[in-house]
Amino acid sequence: MKPLKHLIVNVVVNGIVLYVIVHYIPEFWFKIQSIYNDSYVIFGILGVIFRLINSVLKNILNILTLPVRLVTLGFSSLLLNTWVLYAFEQTVNYLNVWITVQLGTILQTFLLSVILGAIYFLIKKII
Repeated sequence: MKPLKHLIVNVVVNGIVLYVIVHYIPEFWFKIQSIYNDSYVIFGILGVIFRLINSVLKNILNILTLPVRLVTLGFSSLLLNTWVLYAFEQTVNYLNVWITVQLGTILQTFLLSVILGAIYFLIKKII
């Protein structure tokens, strides 16, 4: 029961974080367009997709890039997070769930990944 609770909490937190970034931090050019009028549906779907990308792709890439992360003292993890955001954008747009995600420039996406990393670090310490 605990893994299911943890999964649901992660999906909800992902949806909330994406909602806050889209609506309250417009400087990052993280835009979402959808045919749905209900933002709960939009950010629920995005939360599930973001959780899948983070749990599968990011863990595989963390293992593959371990030597690089050791040499760069973890700085390459920030670049990896940026790449995962672009993979999230491409996945959502490819799946055709009537939601379109648009990221900004590389610098804006990099700053967004730093902020997301800090938020998830804080949330892991709280939960």
